[in-house]
Amino acid sequence: MCGTESQIKGHIKGNINVGNDRQSLINLMTQLLPYVGYQRTLNAINCLNEIVPINNIIN
Repeated sequence: MCGTESQIKGHIKGNINVGNDRQSLINLMTQLLPYVGYQRTLNAINCLNEIVPINNIIN
């Protein structure tokens, strides 16, 4: 991803710190798909999975 993983992870952490949840970030990333492309969207979701793993979600 051209070395942008650290920036994306920083933005994810910042969003989590201000109260945005995992689903809000997934919604945002899928909205960006037409603008940034499929591969970059998948990379962003992978970064999200590292910061907020799926199995850490409390229902």
